[in-house]
Amino acid sequence: MSGAETLVTVVSHFALGGSLREITPLGAGLINDTWLVTADQDRGVLQKINVSIFPRPQWNMANLRRVLEHIASKPGQRISLPGIIPTLSGSDWFEHQGQYWRMLEYIDGITLKRVETTQMARSLGWSLGCLHGLLADLEPSGFHDTLPGFHVTTGYLREFDRAVAGWQGYIDSDLNSALSCIEFFRVRASVLEQAELPTRIIHGDPKLDNVLFDVSGTHPVAWVDLDTLKPGGVLYDIGDCVRAACGNGGRFDPDKAIALLSGWYGESRRFLTEMEIDLVPQSLWLLPFELGLRFLTDYLLGNRYFKVRDPRQNLRRALEQLALAREVDLQLNRLSQLWGSISAAPGR
Repeated sequence: MSGAETLVTVVSHFALGGSLREITPLGAGLINDTWLVTADQDRGVLQKINVSIFPRPQWNMANLRRVLEHIASKPGQRISLPGIIPTLSGSDWFEHQGQYWRMLEYIDGITLKRVETTQMARSLGWSLGCLHGLLADLEPSGFHDTLPGFHVTTGYLREFDRAVAGWQGYIDSDLNSALSCIEFFRVRASVLEQAELPTRIIHGDPKLDNVLFDVSGTHPVAWVDLDTLKPGGVLYDIGDCVRAACGNGGRFDPDKAIALLSGWYGESRRFLTEMEIDLVPQSLWLLPFELGLRFLTDYLLGNRYFKVRDPRQNLRRALEQLALAREVDLQLNRLSQLWGSISAAPGR
């Protein structure tokens, strides 16, 4: 059976309205293969779940189903998540020849490549705060951990140390610079873990291309790419969102970062604890450090996890993220003062 025939066969098992008209590739995701399915009366997003990353796709779908049911019970939602289009038998996924497939609702919107203005940054932060607010009263117990060890920085450090011990290549100036940066931050790397912050349900991958904007490109309407919905700390989400939206080529834009934080805090202030509020600035350097650490470890191990175009790409990625962590760290006092002004507003 050809790839096209397989897609048609799989689509025929989902409850999409009307006759099938077209199946076209959608997006450029690094994990799952994705297609836009167009029928006479409806459109859906078909995905083949990457079981090498998510070996229990049933867990991903159970987490998503629980989140969607929780959100559906809340009136006046201002941010959306794509719903599940079930199979004809009522299941949330379809297994075919050892592969797992799902179909989600198609939400009309656009993704943006970069945050151009502080107002756009504030809107992005607002949208993440809305999502966190919707999930704030959802009990984490019973959720599946679809990515064990995710955002456990000390665990990444242990993997890094093993990779360094096994490295047999030459240590050039770029690698030496990256190794030195890891050592600079190592002593502080457990700052969020040691705080024992509340466990909440988080998006897990809140970068810019996982939020859909309206056609004007100014107002977020939905969060997508939901395989990483899982129990965790919201500071990892907000730190990663700032990292992805306000860092470019190792350079950091503090004005956009503060605008993003302001938008997020306006929606999240009602449920955050004082310790979470106090530690927000620490997340701003920790998340680029953590990602740089992961890139560097993968480089040392021969590029097993992150896709690369050449053998040194993960080293370059690591250097960029570690440079971003350094730059944030140099501005941390000012960022902490600005964040203090935001979080000291009435209502804390």
